[in-house]
Amino acid sequence: MTQIQLDIERGKKIHDDKTCPTFAFISCQPRKETLVIRKLQTLKSVKEIQRTHGRYDILVKLENMTEAELRELINNEILNMKNVLSIMNLTSTCVA
Repeated sequence: MTQIQLDIERGKKIHDDKTCPTFAFISCQPRKETLVIRKLQTLKSVKEIQRTHGRYDILVKLENMTEAELRELINNEILNMKNVLSIMNLTSTCVA
C-alpha cells in the first residue's frame, strides 16, 4: 500500500483546494510572448512566469485557487487575452 492510500484510509486530509499549485502552459501568437507576460503579471493568482521553448511559449504557476476560481480565471481572463492561442493546465494534488 502506498502512503497516500494509508492516509486516505486513516482519514487524513491529503488535498487542500487553495494550496496546491496549477501549472498553465500557454501558446501565443508568434513574437507576442512579452505582451502576454505583462498581462499575466497583473493577475494576483500568478506566482511565477517562465518563458519556454517548444510547443508552449509560457509556463505559469498559479496558486491559492479553488477549481471554480481556476476555471473562471482561465476561461474569462487568460483565454480572452489578446495574442493567447491556447492553454493546457496541469493541476497538482497535494499529498502531504
